[in-house]
Amino acid sequence: MDRRFAVVVIVPSLLFGSCAQVSSGEVGVKSTLGVIDPNELQPGIHFFIPGFQTIYIVPVYDLTLDFVSEKANEEGLDPIDALSRDGLPVLIEATVRYALAPDKVAELMIDYGRPLPYTVERKLVIPTVRSEIRDAVAKYKTSEIYSMRENFSKLLKKTLMEALSREGRIEVKDVYIRKIKFPDRFLAAIEKKQIAQQEAERMKYVLEKEKLEAERKKIEAEGIAQAQRIIARQLTNQYLTWKYLEVLKNFAESKNNTIIVAPYDQKLTPLLNVK
Repeated sequence: MDRRFAVVVIVPSLLFGSCAQVSSGEVGVKSTLGVIDPNELQPGIHFFIPGFQTIYIVPVYDLTLDFVSEKANEEGLDPIDALSRDGLPVLIEATVRYALAPDKVAELMIDYGRPLPYTVERKLVIPTVRSEIRDAVAKYKTSEIYSMRENFSKLLKKTLMEALSREGRIEVKDVYIRKIKFPDRFLAAIEKKQIAQQEAERMKYVLEKEKLEAERKKIEAEGIAQAQRIIARQLTNQYLTWKYLEVLKNFAESKNNTIIVAPYDQKLTPLLNVK
C-alpha cells in the first residue's frame, strides 16, 4: 500500500516538477534535450521537466555597450583604435544602445549560442562596431577628421546604425560617439600652426591699423593745411583790426578789474603787427 502511494506521488512530481517565471522585458527560450524550441515564451509562468528541459531567460529591454577608457577594466571594452589614411592612430570612444528583437531570440540562440545577449555582443555587435569604425577612419586623413569632427561623428553614427541593423534580428536604438582622440604629436602640430596663424593675423591687424593711422594723419594734415590756406586768404588788416577791437571790448566789459594797455597811433588806430 505504501509502495503504490509512493509511485502516485512521484509521477506527478516528475511531470510537473518545475516552473519558470518570465518577467516583463524578457522572453523565455525552451530547450528540450539540447534542441531549441523556435517559439519564444512570453512573460508569465511556464512549466518544464527538469533533466529534460531547460528554460533560458533572455532580456529584450535596451542594452548598452560602452567603448570607453574608464570602463575598459570592468567590461573589457576598450576604445576603438584606428589608423587614418596617413597612418596616424585615432582613438574613438562610443556607446551603442540596442535590444534583441523579441520574436527573434530563439533564432539568435540557435545561430550564436548562449548565453544571450553575451554571445550576440561578442560575435556580432562588438566586431561590427570595431570593423566599421576602423574602415571609416581609414578613408580620411587625420587633419580631415580633425577639421570635420562633428560631421565625422554623425557619419560614424549613421554607418554603425546601418551596419548593425542589417542583421535584422537586433534593434539599434542609438549610437553615440563620445570622443575622438588624436595623437599628441598631431595636436602639438595643430597648436603650433594655430599659434602661427594667430600671430600672422595679429601682425596683419597691426599693419592694417598703422596703415589706417597713417592715412588718418595724412588726411588730417591735408585738412589743416587747407584750413590754414583759407584762413590766410581771409586775414586782411581791416578784419584783424575789427577782431582786435572786439576782443578789447570783451575784456573791458568783463566783471574782473582788468587794466588793458593797447598801443595806438596818432589817429587812435590800434597798432597791429600784421604781415
